[in-house]
Amino acid sequence: MIKLELIKNANLSVETFFNKKELQEILNLYARMVSMGEWKDYGIYMGKNIVSFEIYRKATERPLFQIVKKLQSKDQNKYMLQDSSGIIIKSSNNLSLLIKIISSKQKIKHLKVIK
Repeated sequence: MIKLELIKNANLSVETFFNKKELQEILNLYARMVSMGEWKDYGIYMGKNIVSFEIYRKATERPLFQIVKKLQSKDQNKYMLQDSSGIIIKSSNNLSLLIKIISSKQKIKHLKVIK
């Protein structure tokens, strides 16, 4: 007979990464841009207070964009979109809004993406 014990984890409610819906939105955008030949690589950074999805044209360059999620954020702007210089392009509590900004070709050119 096998004895099963329930392990209670008090930290399950603490955010430590993008949730499934957020990651799906980001990866859908990434797949579209890769198929268009705009992006080539990505990286994920995980820190104590933030997690970011970094988008690269080439793996040897600085990231074109970073989609940053502030973990345990109490302010209104949980997500940030940063350019290659680390300048915040847009902050929002809505990840879909940041995705729309990136996915618009006219907006990308306006954001000074260097090819």
